[in-house]
Amino acid sequence: MSPADAPADPPAADPVDAFVDELADALHEDPVQVDPMFGNGRTEDVDAALTDVVAGVDFPAYVVLAPGPDGLAANDPGRDLAGRLHERIGGDGVYLVQTDPASFGLTIVSHGDVPDAFLVSQISVEVWQGGGADAALSPGGSVARALEILDSGGGMSEEEFGSYAEQTIYRDPPEWDLDYEVPTQGTYAMGTALAFLAVGGCAYLLLRTLARWRETAPAGARGRPGRPGRPGQRGRSAATPSTPLPGPAQVRETAEAELASLARLLDRTADRRVEPDRRQLVDGSYDTARSLLERTGTDDADLDDLLGALVLVRIATAAAGSRSRSKRGGEPRAPYRPCFFDPRHGEGTQRRAVPVGGTELTVPACRACGRATDAALEPMGVRSGLLGRERPWYELDTVWARTGYGAFVDDLWQHVAADLRETR
Repeated sequence: MSPADAPADPPAADPVDAFVDELADALHEDPVQVDPMFGNGRTEDVDAALTDVVAGVDFPAYVVLAPGPDGLAANDPGRDLAGRLHERIGGDGVYLVQTDPASFGLTIVSHGDVPDAFLVSQISVEVWQGGGADAALSPGGSVARALEILDSGGGMSEEEFGSYAEQTIYRDPPEWDLDYEVPTQGTYAMGTALAFLAVGGCAYLLLRTLARWRETAPAGARGRPGRPGRPGQRGRSAATPSTPLPGPAQVRETAEAELASLARLLDRTADRRVEPDRRQLVDGSYDTARSLLERTGTDDADLDDLLGALVLVRIATAAAGSRSRSKRGGEPRAPYRPCFFDPRHGEGTQRRAVPVGGTELTVPACRACGRATDAALEPMGVRSGLLGRERPWYELDTVWARTGYGAFVDDLWQHVAADLRETR
């Protein structure tokens, strides 16, 4: 056979088609797919609420609130994705799609013997004549209201229309003021100015606005080379160009080893007199870290929880050991805080400002991340979401994103313990 007669190589698979195929398969199993970026800080609750709404309507409905792949139509990616999904799924159905929580609104497309999507825009104009009908709603709220409008044939009173924005699960969080800085070493209490960062609404804001920062940061979301630093390595970068970052199994091994060392330290100092607040921080962090390790595996998706356990161990070790007091007197030192961009880099001994929305967020950083250019920063990636894609840890709907692994709160263990109780 001559080279001219040889069969041509098959064309490379279209990444958009592969994404749509996987998403269509997921919708066959569950017609409601909500990515954490659209979860309003309560993804599981939003998903459950929308699942109930979809189950109650008299027509097939498919909900997709998730980032779309590159390659969709730039002028209307939601409509493009809805059309591609209908080609795979077929039959009658209403598709409610939103691919960007900030830039693009909800797209509704009707196929076959189902209510006309025009009913939603029609009643929105009639009831909310001044415009801005969706201004106070999260994407999930817009979906729930649209489905109810379609199911009722367009009959919805002004009071019912406005009631969705009054429900916490569907209400868009307010735009909080983020003009603050993480305190310097020696400042133990962070004050009430940061307390709001622990609430679910602000978690949603951080997920959304930090995703905007990612667009100007590196395209990759894998960690920088390095090895986990230890609490005593102040001022030393944990990142080196030759050593790969540890995976989940290695992080677990490190966390278990440091937990055992902490247990021995607490045994040796059991008779030492310790202030009640510091004792509570040590004991609470130790117990919560142990609980996390007991219920966490070593899959890629477990990396954020394993690192959280390691951070809690180091917080307790720092509070229990010699670093609990500064050299300038008796004031407490700031608690251990890891590098914001990747907790595997070790302690965040420096501060770095990153753009968040229209302002800047100052976060702890290791020496390497503190000095790196914006293009060189690579935040830690964790696999999650509909298709198990790797994304920066702070884009996920987790207690770690809400607390910044302790960057935004002094009592990390309390937030983690509460989250464990809720998910148990």
